[in-house]
Amino acid sequence: MIPIRRLFASLATAALLATGMAGTAHADDIPAPTTINQDQYLGGSFTMDRHLDGFDKPLSSNGDFILSPARGLVWRTLAPFPGTTILDDHGITRIDDQGNRDELARGDQFRQFVELISAVLAGNWQPLEQRFDITRDTIENGTWQVILTPKDGSTIQNQISKITATGTDFVENVRLEKPTGDHDAITLADQALQSLPLPPEFAALLTGADQ
Repeated sequence: MIPIRRLFASLATAALLATGMAGTAHADDIPAPTTINQDQYLGGSFTMDRHLDGFDKPLSSNGDFILSPARGLVWRTLAPFPGTTILDDHGITRIDDQGNRDELARGDQFRQFVELISAVLAGNWQPLEQRFDITRDTIENGTWQVILTPKDGSTIQNQISKITATGTDFVENVRLEKPTGDHDAITLADQALQSLPLPPEFAALLTGADQ
């Protein structure tokens, strides 16, 4: 089982975070995927493998997601245990398979890291450059790799050692490495940009979303 709560704890700390051959670069010099405009949303599916020390096989989960710069992020796990995590301008809310809501985090500080999580998944590096050293590795055949490491003195260094994102038109793989040696590997697939409004089942979950 991969608790979605722990997933977003990882992504949250990651987003307050995320190394390579080329040295630190300005965000404007880093390859970026397709921009998600304010009147658009990105939809797709995900698979997450959590690799834990002492376990021969990773713990896996999968589902789908919607990412809207104007509305927020909905991360819906379908297997092995259904559940939905919503990240919007109010914070983070968890909904279980019975429809019960659990507010995990609220307030200005959580709005900030919700924005950072969305930036990592969208490949929007500029909001991250004040907290991370951002570098690029090799780029070939249209595939890029961006590596983010916490700046020296950051408390995030105690929880995340590196984030590596790769992709083409969109971010397709995110690897979160931890000082313990554990790592999470997230694969994003079937991604496509659509114009707002959101699909009704997702719009109903996000604060202020157009129905």
